[in-house]
Amino acid sequence: MEDVRGTTEQQNLGTWPRYNAAVLGFRNYWYPVMLSRSLRRRPKAITICGDRIALFRDNGKVYALSNRCPHRGIPLSEGRHEFPGTISCVYHGWTYDLKSGELVAVLTDGPDSPICGKVNVTTYPVEERAGLIWVYVGDLEPPPLVDDIPEEFIRKNATVEGYAEVRKGNWREAMENCIDEGHSKYLHRTALTTFWRDMPGWTKGVDMIPSDDGKWIQRVRGDTVVSDDYPGLGHWPKARPWAKQLTGQATQLSNRLPCYCRVGNPRTDSKSVSYQIFVPVDATHYLAMMLSVSWARGKEKAKFHLNQFISMRWSKMQGFDPQDKRLIALMDIPPERLYRPDRSITGWRKWCHETARPQGTDEQPSTAKKPVPSAALTSADAPVTATVAG
Repeated sequence: MEDVRGTTEQQNLGTWPRYNAAVLGFRNYWYPVMLSRSLRRRPKAITICGDRIALFRDNGKVYALSNRCPHRGIPLSEGRHEFPGTISCVYHGWTYDLKSGELVAVLTDGPDSPICGKVNVTTYPVEERAGLIWVYVGDLEPPPLVDDIPEEFIRKNATVEGYAEVRKGNWREAMENCIDEGHSKYLHRTALTTFWRDMPGWTKGVDMIPSDDGKWIQRVRGDTVVSDDYPGLGHWPKARPWAKQLTGQATQLSNRLPCYCRVGNPRTDSKSVSYQIFVPVDATHYLAMMLSVSWARGKEKAKFHLNQFISMRWSKMQGFDPQDKRLIALMDIPPERLYRPDRSITGWRKWCHETARPQGTDEQPSTAKKPVPSAALTSADAPVTATVAG
């Protein structure tokens, strides 16, 4: 029996309402938003899970406030640092305490302005760790930051390198592309980085298996077929006599909530592991963070930075990344028709549906802590440490 989209029950591999509803991402998580070195004296405007946020650095410390002055709606990221620990709206000089978000002065209404103390701007928990700035977006009391940071980022001697940019598309499409089993065997066959590789044509089965600690879900492949005969059509793919056939165990690919894709295995890859992190911005944009984490020291650490400088820029210009970026921006779903290799995608969707933290009051379990007012959730509640790459 076919549904309204024309798919049979076997083809319609399942829908998961919580995941389908997460157009703006999953709330109640810490999100990496930029490299620490990217935030200096000048404020930065970001959008995470649909929330417009302004980031400030004052006396070396990072603060995050809602990026809207309550007076006339001007972005506070356009503001000025007139006094230590404050930001003044560029329009009329409404001045807010960076820690609490409280209106402490209105410069164009004199020192005795009666509105002071009666207006607050929402603040967000923010911390620096592993050379990155992390912001908590949610309605529940935030968990410790370390609960949401992959352990590789906070290993001893960990160094983080990479780049970040806002791209067109929904974050879910980017995450699904990362774990997608079929596309790399066709789309990326034309990438310059695969010119010397004899890539397989298809895989006999794929599944998604949770890790032992329950934090990750890993893509597990069956046997690969280098080339095959297609009835009535011929042989595909065509041989590449110059190409080197890929042998050995395939690179491990794992996903983790809220938006991490890990390329490699930190238990066996002693030098570095790569991350593709797709932070939700709004319904039609996401922040792509392409990062590598290394635990090298001395000369090996310097070599890591040099290799990242070269390889990241090569990948950004000529590798898989531009092809993925372009196709994600063109994607138009729903509706969709799924096929066997999409078990990796539906496995990820199901995982999110079943394991994501409660989203809003309707999903809050009875044991959940009462949400703390946003003004009370500041970076002063926890010690800040940062390891800036390079």
